[in-house]
Amino acid sequence: MIKKVYEITGFDCANCATKTEAHLNNYPGIVYARIDFAGNHLYVTFEDKEISKEKLLSIIREVESDPIQIKDINYKSQKLNLFDRHTLIMLFRVIYATIVIVICSFWLTDNSLYWLRFSLYLSAVIVLAYDIIYKPLYKIFHKQNPVDEYLLITIAAIGAFVLASLEYSPHVGEIPAFLHEEHVEAILVIGLFQIGRVVEAIATKKSRFAVMSAINLRAEYANKVADGEITQVKPEELKVGDIIFVKVGESIPVDGKIIEGEAFLDLSSLTGEYVPVQVKTGHTALSGCIIKSGSLTIEVEKEYVDSTVAKIMNLISTSGERKTKAAKFITKFARWYTPLIVFISIFYILIAGLTTKQWQNVTYQGLEILVIACPCAIVISVPLAYFSAIGLSSKHGIVVKGTDRFDDLVKMRLLVTDKTGTLTHGSFSIQDIAPAERVKENQLMEALYAAECLSTHPIGKAICHGHNFRKLAAEQKDFKEISGLGTETTYRENNIIAGSKLYFSNHGIETPDVVDIGTPVFVAKNGKYLGYVLLADELKEDAQPMVDLLHHENIEILLLTGDKEENAKSLCQTLGIDRYVSELSPEGKTKVLEIEMEHQKGVAFIGDGINDAPSIKRSDIGIAMGGIGSDTAVESADIVIMNDDPAKVYDAYKISKMARNTAIFNIVFSLFIKIVVMVLVMVGIDLPMFVAVLADTGLTVLMVISSLILLYRPVKRPIIQHST
Repeated sequence: MIKKVYEITGFDCANCATKTEAHLNNYPGIVYARIDFAGNHLYVTFEDKEISKEKLLSIIREVESDPIQIKDINYKSQKLNLFDRHTLIMLFRVIYATIVIVICSFWLTDNSLYWLRFSLYLSAVIVLAYDIIYKPLYKIFHKQNPVDEYLLITIAAIGAFVLASLEYSPHVGEIPAFLHEEHVEAILVIGLFQIGRVVEAIATKKSRFAVMSAINLRAEYANKVADGEITQVKPEELKVGDIIFVKVGESIPVDGKIIEGEAFLDLSSLTGEYVPVQVKTGHTALSGCIIKSGSLTIEVEKEYVDSTVAKIMNLISTSGERKTKAAKFITKFARWYTPLIVFISIFYILIAGLTTKQWQNVTYQGLEILVIACPCAIVISVPLAYFSAIGLSSKHGIVVKGTDRFDDLVKMRLLVTDKTGTLTHGSFSIQDIAPAERVKENQLMEALYAAECLSTHPIGKAICHGHNFRKLAAEQKDFKEISGLGTETTYRENNIIAGSKLYFSNHGIETPDVVDIGTPVFVAKNGKYLGYVLLADELKEDAQPMVDLLHHENIEILLLTGDKEENAKSLCQTLGIDRYVSELSPEGKTKVLEIEMEHQKGVAFIGDGINDAPSIKRSDIGIAMGGIGSDTAVESADIVIMNDDPAKVYDAYKISKMARNTAIFNIVFSLFIKIVVMVLVMVGIDLPMFVAVLADTGLTVLMVISSLILLYRPVKRPIIQHST
């Protein structure tokens, strides 16, 4: 199968996008298609052969007359163009209709000028409605179901115009002046519908632009240094080994190593933290960071496609591929809502007409019911609410790999957490060295260094920190690292292993029980026990807030660790963690996780994304910590916390609740308003037809604004007094 993501634009309304999506999903060769109207993205999975963009357009044109465009994804910052050519033409059409109304109402009031007045009104209707009328005709011509809001607004407007024309006919006698308003109302129905569409499009554009601005981390250019000169190039043009210069206010375009300079970096675009971080020669510089003071000369270590910014943007670009439950609901809802309203309108006209015999009034009321048949207020605003939640998460340094992940996160009832690198810093230091009998300390340490010098685990890095082991590393043979257990290597023809008590037990080597608080690393040479070193780790400052905040939401916390029981118990007592299971291998953690998932739903796992990848993948919600620069974290997790703040799990949970509540509010409020208008019409309340139009297009604009507000809402953490 082949997956592709495109930028798609040109849809006049969200409901049109939904119907086009259904058509694509029924096309041979397309396994899955999803149109994200809020994000302007088209996600397509092809069965075995990719279909070209031109062919996709031709498939779409079978059901859609809008000027659709399909392009490759472009992350460049784009200017917000609210008044495009289509909008300006629409404004001129509305101005023409307004002029006609003014002329007919103030200068052409004499009944003898009826046909001139009628002709002008008719021209205004045609000028305003030609594109509306064209859409259902296009679908009829292409043998597609024409029942949509455009057909209904066409019927309603033409019906109102015809009813008014019957009243105006010079053959029925003198016409009261106030009846001239009936033609005006027919024009108002179309005019307000079109104006509503323009305002709706502007509001949606502004919402989309605001969200994309919040998540767009890409630098527009890079200052490449070559032959003593600086030239501006695109970040995509940089190669590994190139030298770039970044000054105050500029964003670092690609990942690299600082070779000259000192600066304070604003990492907030990546981590959500607004505290500047000092960097200098020798440090790594990540793309997306902005220099607040100083300047840096950087050697490119990763091309743009492999840089941190590209990874994050790729994640966000695919976040709309899978629908949320609310989005799935409105997709099904939109299919039967419009036909249902049509049925209700016809049923009402027949029953009320037969009962009252006032066919003209009843028909007019039935047309008013048709006007509110468009589900766009819901179809647009619900996906936009989750799209805004993606932007809000990004602002807080949280990358959510799919809007549907919010559905899972809001159901979280148990958080299973790793210890090292998640609740603790993972910056170990040696507290004690305990050689076995007749083993000298230097013998123990030489073997330990040999076993750990190539390790990528935080413990191995801590043991070898500050030492240069190039010669030692050069003498290694067959080095291997068993995730979460230990290492094994051949050094100077000797087999050396180092690791946990469980690891040694698997090798049949006895080790002493260590009662002191800390993490012991045992060492053996050729099967002979040499001793151990005891390392200590520090709790993260945000570990306690994470526990307290999640407990505040009645979420249970379970600690799974490869550490010994004494350390796990002490940590749980300190933080107030509910349960723990200690001395586990990565496979053991996954087994415990699976047992928990058998007994309850909404089980999340949070780890460092490196050693806990199996558990992160297996859980209902996989959360990786410290995702900056970690490929494994990006691949394994559903949610990536870009820094090392475990309390951001709570932030992600709160954002998911905010997104769900906004979506529910939009659905309930939209339906409530439409039902109220429908009931008022049916009970005989004399409402002008333009009120029904406002209940459609005006409501859509309000719901779009409701969804956009989510992007700017603060994520508040309650103040909790901790007690153990």
